[in-house]
Amino acid sequence: MASLPAEAEGKPLPRLERNGEATQLIVDGQPYLVIGGELHNSSPSSPEYMAPIWDKLARNNVRTVIGAASWELVEPEEGRFDFTAVDDQIRQARKRGIRLVLIWFGGYKNAESTYTPSWVRRDATRFPRVERDPNAKPKGIAAYLGYNPTISVFSENLVEADARAFSALMQHIRQVDRDQTVIMVQVENEVGLLGDSRDRSPPAVAAWQQQVPPSLIAYLRDNRTRLRPGLLQAWERNGARETGTWGEVFGSDKVGDEIFMAWAFARYIERVAVAGAAQHALPMYANAWLGPQAKSPEPGDYPSGGPVARMMDVWKAAAPSLDLLAPDIYVDDFAGTLSDFKRDDNPIFVPEAKNDPGNLFVSIGEYGGIAFSPFGIEDAADGGELFQAYEVLNEMTAPIARAQAQGTMRGFRIVKGGQHQTQLGGYTISISGPVSTVGAFGAGTGAEAEAVDTGYGLAINSGEDEFLVVGRGISARFSAPGTKVEIDSTQEGEFVAGRWHPLRTMNGDERYFLFPNDKLRIIRFKLARR
Repeated sequence: MASLPAEAEGKPLPRLERNGEATQLIVDGQPYLVIGGELHNSSPSSPEYMAPIWDKLARNNVRTVIGAASWELVEPEEGRFDFTAVDDQIRQARKRGIRLVLIWFGGYKNAESTYTPSWVRRDATRFPRVERDPNAKPKGIAAYLGYNPTISVFSENLVEADARAFSALMQHIRQVDRDQTVIMVQVENEVGLLGDSRDRSPPAVAAWQQQVPPSLIAYLRDNRTRLRPGLLQAWERNGARETGTWGEVFGSDKVGDEIFMAWAFARYIERVAVAGAAQHALPMYANAWLGPQAKSPEPGDYPSGGPVARMMDVWKAAAPSLDLLAPDIYVDDFAGTLSDFKRDDNPIFVPEAKNDPGNLFVSIGEYGGIAFSPFGIEDAADGGELFQAYEVLNEMTAPIARAQAQGTMRGFRIVKGGQHQTQLGGYTISISGPVSTVGAFGAGTGAEAEAVDTGYGLAINSGEDEFLVVGRGISARFSAPGTKVEIDSTQEGEFVAGRWHPLRTMNGDERYFLFPNDKLRIIRFKLARR
């Protein structure tokens, strides 16, 4: 087996960079869109299991894969490291021109400690467990706790061991990944406490009784006018105190508990991230198991202290080394979740989501997202709708990135019979959802065209009175105040490596069905006002 290349010197690392109205991921000096998918958690543990998956992903236009490095595999014995699974992911991705985002499954994965090595889990004295209120009555998945270990985030021994292992991983990646196949790292996975709003173990109780850190108070004071409403209310209900214990400053209810746990988990991840970045300073982020957005009513029903939107300010104060906080979105209100997470200091990155190509266009087109990554990507159908969208958008990275920076793009997802309006380039664009095209001028492909329930796409104002619309299962109409708008010309085309290649001039009957239900199409509109 060929060895991995040695460390390179002087090549700029991937980074996040503000460009006009957008924050963009820069790879090899150019904006990069993470249009890909996350593997099932266990898949990357086995090179043999992954062998056929890599070719499937490559032939289906998946240019970025979110893989994993598991602490239990990386450090099976304390101080002895094994990077076999990590090296195979780098090697196989590089061979196919795929980039990697790696998840560090360290001390926490889905609010549990199941990915810690056996030598950690078996030593409850050195690595004490969380303790929950025995009278707590959690709902949802939290009601089924008890089988998997959860180590207290207040364990100094745990964070030290986790940080050492992550540091060793990042040092190894720096040494072997000369071509920078790995472009980002997720630190831990969906952290927080399930089953209670606050850890009740002795070290946690001691921390609860301490003074709120001055750095958090300073952040609240300096950012008071733009704090999330829930956090501001919790602080102000006790007089916006600048000294006191956690209960005195934020209250001794579940709201105060969640703020306390958010600080604890964010500080934990900050220490791990800083240790890794000292070896290899790739962009790093933390992901969130959604709480209130997912209709879980209280902290502990979802992981209390995780980086949900309403705790974002606590996380920004406690973990400044993280480049962003990312929502894992399995709820119906996809756009609403993106709206909650999008801030000038927090670009949109979706590391987990349902396999819904319409949400790809909403994320990239409407919210300036840098990543969309459905979970379990290896299960997606060969040649399916999602992969067809990837084929089109991968060739459009340059014009999409330019439009994000200029604020000249909109994205949309519309259900059957739905309507959507957006303002762009001095025009109102009215988008309608899918309709049946069966039998209409020979359009459509029969039953498939009839069965479509959602349409989607994006619109780019590409010049004066000119628009590029990428769409499937939609129709688009243009209007402007005080004037009549006519379509001067419509041209079907495609992008190849960011450059426009015209195909057909669309006229006659085809103008009525420019965006069929069974195919993603790119149309360049030139408009005339009269």
